[in-house]
Amino acid sequence: MAAAAAPALAFGPPGWLVFAAAVVATVVVAGLAAEHSQSRPRSRSRPEAQPTENAIPKEDCPRPWSVRVHAQGTDIGGTSGSTVGAPAIVQGSPITVAQGVALAGATLALLTSRQQRNLAPAFEKCVAFIESCRGFLGKKSFYGLSRDNNRFDVDSFGPSPNFVT
Repeated sequence: MAAAAAPALAFGPPGWLVFAAAVVATVVVAGLAAEHSQSRPRSRSRPEAQPTENAIPKEDCPRPWSVRVHAQGTDIGGTSGSTVGAPAIVQGSPITVAQGVALAGATLALLTSRQQRNLAPAFEKCVAFIESCRGFLGKKSFYGLSRDNNRFDVDSFGPSPNFVT
């Protein structure tokens, strides 16, 4: 606030009063903000996930079924470790083909139009794999037409294969 009022200094004593009021207001606002941030609890714990009706009991399933589909490569963020992807699906039963295709589509929607154009072949290969694999566990990468590191990755984990019908 005070920086915005600095031009008022050029108008002599009336401008000085405006500037002084802005400085006081800035100090008051900063003090209130600091006080408010210190009074808030710093706990960042997550609420525990609630199982769905058809979920397997936690004791019987050491690792829930999960699938992550993400785009990765230099087009995404400049390094091969940069990724963009929709949140993973984690549930108490195998992920279906429809859920996998929807997750790939959600990941594609997060990309810019240029990234979408560059990764379209990789996306198409990814969707074709999900639709035809008849069950999959592990990691698989799908590259576009060029020989660079831009790709769609599928990570599928669980006690049995995902992408079931």
